[in-house]
Amino acid sequence: MLSLGSCSEPDLPPEVEKAMAQIPAKIDYNLHVKPILSDRCFACHGPDKNKQKGGLRLDLVSAYNKENKDTGRKALVPGNLAKSEVFHRIISTDPEYLMPTPESHLQLNPEEKAILIKWIKDGAEYKPHWSLVMPRKTALPAVKNKSWVKNSIDHFVLSKLEEKGLKPNPEASKETLIRRVSFDLTGLPPTISEIDAFLADKSPQAYERVVNRLLQSPHFGERLAVDWLDVARYADTHGYQDDGLRNAYPWRDWVISAFNRNLPYDKFITYQLAGDLLPQPTREQLIATCFLRNHPQSQEGGIVDEEYRSEYVADRVNTFGKAFLAHSTECARCHDHKYDPISHKNYYELSAFFNSNNETGEIPYTGEASPSLILTKPEAEEKLRFIRTQLKPLENKELQTSNYEQNFQKWLLSAQKNPAKAATSQVGLLGYFSFDEKEPKNKIKSELNAHYTSGDKDRNPTAYPGKFGQAVKVDGDMGVEFSKELTFDRHEPFSISVWVNVLKPGESGPLFNRTNGELDNWRGYLCGLNKDGTLSLKFVHVYPANAMEVQTVQKLTPQTWHHLALVYDGSSKAKGIKFYLDGKRTEVKVINDDLKQSLLYAKDKTNWGIQNFKLGQASIKSISNVAFDEFRAYKRQLAALEVMQLAGDKDAIQSLLKNPVANLKTKQKDQLREYYLLNFDPQYAALQKELRQTRSQENEVLTNQEEVMVYKELPKARATFILDRGAYDAQKQQVHPNTPEKILAFSKKLPPNRLGLVNWLLSEQQPLFPRVVVNRFWQQCFGQGIVKTAEDFGNQGDLPTHPELLDYLAVTFRESNWNVKALLKTIVLSATYRQSSVPTTENKTKDPDNKLYSRAPSYRMSAEMIRDNALAASGLLTQKVGGKSVFPYQPAGIWEALATRNATHYETSKGPDLYRRSLYTVWKRSSPHPAMINFDVPDRYMCSVRRQKTSTPLQALVLMNDVQYVEAARILGERMIREGGSKPEQRITYAFRALTSRRPRANELAILEDLYQQEYADFAKDQELTEKLLREGEYPRDKKLPAAEVATCAVVANTLMNFDEFVIKR
Repeated sequence: MLSLGSCSEPDLPPEVEKAMAQIPAKIDYNLHVKPILSDRCFACHGPDKNKQKGGLRLDLVSAYNKENKDTGRKALVPGNLAKSEVFHRIISTDPEYLMPTPESHLQLNPEEKAILIKWIKDGAEYKPHWSLVMPRKTALPAVKNKSWVKNSIDHFVLSKLEEKGLKPNPEASKETLIRRVSFDLTGLPPTISEIDAFLADKSPQAYERVVNRLLQSPHFGERLAVDWLDVARYADTHGYQDDGLRNAYPWRDWVISAFNRNLPYDKFITYQLAGDLLPQPTREQLIATCFLRNHPQSQEGGIVDEEYRSEYVADRVNTFGKAFLAHSTECARCHDHKYDPISHKNYYELSAFFNSNNETGEIPYTGEASPSLILTKPEAEEKLRFIRTQLKPLENKELQTSNYEQNFQKWLLSAQKNPAKAATSQVGLLGYFSFDEKEPKNKIKSELNAHYTSGDKDRNPTAYPGKFGQAVKVDGDMGVEFSKELTFDRHEPFSISVWVNVLKPGESGPLFNRTNGELDNWRGYLCGLNKDGTLSLKFVHVYPANAMEVQTVQKLTPQTWHHLALVYDGSSKAKGIKFYLDGKRTEVKVINDDLKQSLLYAKDKTNWGIQNFKLGQASIKSISNVAFDEFRAYKRQLAALEVMQLAGDKDAIQSLLKNPVANLKTKQKDQLREYYLLNFDPQYAALQKELRQTRSQENEVLTNQEEVMVYKELPKARATFILDRGAYDAQKQQVHPNTPEKILAFSKKLPPNRLGLVNWLLSEQQPLFPRVVVNRFWQQCFGQGIVKTAEDFGNQGDLPTHPELLDYLAVTFRESNWNVKALLKTIVLSATYRQSSVPTTENKTKDPDNKLYSRAPSYRMSAEMIRDNALAASGLLTQKVGGKSVFPYQPAGIWEALATRNATHYETSKGPDLYRRSLYTVWKRSSPHPAMINFDVPDRYMCSVRRQKTSTPLQALVLMNDVQYVEAARILGERMIREGGSKPEQRITYAFRALTSRRPRANELAILEDLYQQEYADFAKDQELTEKLLREGEYPRDKKLPAAEVATCAVVANTLMNFDEFVIKR
């Protein structure tokens, strides 16, 4: 026992004195001291500077010098308890002086006090946190039982076992081993023929051959994808209130393919975090960036866009921290982290890497959230190639106006004879509204009509003195709505002409538009007034990325009538948008020029309600204090001269035509030629028609392709600010992309973007990333990681049970060019992995939690494995890899009860899709598949790197009663008869092997034979009961087989599905 009582050292309380005898002789800071400080002290004396009491930090060596003004003692004096304030505080009995304070409910127990006291006495040595020290590849530890060792892993494990006086377990039986490794590498059970082949193979390489086969299986990628979907918070719906469906499965397919191809893990991560920033990124690299878009996104109308967008950025930061650094960053969103070296500023510096996606907070009801990648199929690519070979010559021909020169000259000579007639054209005019009447009236004969609208029945647009006669004034939540004739798509040229008077400075909102509103991310076209008086023009499929957007440089003068004219050529290019202000073409800044799909609809012509053209209103948005006059719309481009005429220069065309041809300047001739072509030339009109038709074909093909969300960096990065308490509208100091310096400083040589962040992550100086990854792959095979808290390598997380092994594997993994299959092969070939899971008495006594790996772990399998085991054993399992999510059986009415406007009906799949692997089950965040969540699949609202492992009565009820398992038992019952044999014991043995991968023991067989006989007796005399069971599920029964025998076998199979060896991996 260590005695500290002497004339030079203070006495200890008796209970602490007693505890001194129980603590280790050598106290290690990381192993013994820091867990206590972190749990009991860091909340008030840790990294969070805003919560530090007395200015004292106990996570830094600076604590040595912090002096208590009342006592004159320093916080810590190495080797001297009497002079250390911490010592006096922790042993005090005065509630006013004691630390931790009684009200904190964090009091130290005697053993914890003893550890801290001995640490101070021994010199109070601080060490860097273990996970922030560079991993080293140490020499393999020496072991006595060298014959047991199969590879490097076993040296580290056996060394610890021998140190504790333990022996490893013998190797598991071959049946157990093939079942274990099959589930760990493919998520599926071995077939009976695979088991028999392994049992028959007596060569020393038999097991390695099995491992090699499994690593090459297409189901390997599916198994690894399951864990990664949890990390990546994958779902088939957006989450939040509306929780509509999204098309994310192409990303899931990519993940499966990447693992199957053994894509080096550094590339696997690089593509997902920064694939769009690679030189000339491939389709694969762009699809991979959907990882950054898998978070929940809101479709709810009326949300504050920036509030939700900031949530998406926060999600990316939190996911990055947990998935790649195994550190919780969430705390630092509002304040410095209480336990780990991540400051409030660090958090927002990290968020700057993820703050420049070209996205909005609200996403559309139809079409994928912007930005997205169009996934053209091979047949569509062929169509598009053909269309574009036709389109290119037509576009070239449109530019060659010299082809029409002869006809133009003839017209010009003729027009000069009657300038007044030639200067008046109403070609393509759909409507003219002067607003002189009480109700808007079309002045020409046309289908186009209009009416006033208002959100308040007692308020309507009012008359106002116009540019010519009367105008109409709108004043918030009101406007002029026109009929469907102004519904143009992106391939259709059109022109809008209107006089506008902004009656009050600083107004903003829609002037004219034909959009589907915010519920479809403004699909359509829109002209809006900005607060600074500039105008924005948007042509949108899904805003902001799949769109064209330009903004005028010139500003409108308030309280002045201005003529606005929008002229669009149908090219889907920003240069095809001409905007005129008071008759003159105005300069515009191109904000975006990437419109690829329809202005009217999404895939399969879906829409959330097409809205008509409006003045002064756009869905729920409106403008106040604006007057409109003299509205005209054309289904063609207007010539510059026509715009000048509409803007007040009534003689713009006539005055030119009255001049002799010889006196016309080149610019004037060009203006007249444009006017002629757009109004009179039949060949040019025919060309325009052909262009429209060809572009329409391209538009339809592209709009009807699948899409997947991707990440697309803005040309100019968004400014990032520290947000006070994380509030989107409480901006403080501006920050720039950077990483937490206490983890690893961000090199100035790296680009300050996500590609630089990936390089930082993959740096040889990076202490966390390789450890974090290796730990998760170890968790895949052993049920928990070398660090149990796979999500937390920080001060609050568990310490590694075998730190040298973790470091050895981390460095080896990096040196192997991040070879995932090689790492997993090393793990599953080790003697450590191959042990039997049956504990000995000594195991249970000296290694109760199996932290030393004195045996193989034994734990319940995942939800996916359990269901897939039943499907595989029955023969129902569809082996297809990849593809869309499917809708397996689930209780009726769940979606209907929880859904609002989107994804409201759950329609069960049919045929092979009903029996696909559980990985492909549609995942609706607000109502995940009930049988799956009963077995602890996370809801995937956020990143999850470690699943709970619960055992509940609900799980037994699922296995016993869920139609999926009852049907699987029924079909397995048929196989028991067809393939098992004619005798009950043969059939039972067949089912037992199919479901548990081993033969039943004599006592197990006897019990099951009794069950068989009892059930057969019941079914043989009760046809209705038999038929009821055989009707379970969609799969057709084999009516050639005796019904009572099939029902009997089905009950036996269902009973075995409730046997622990069906759900437990041993």
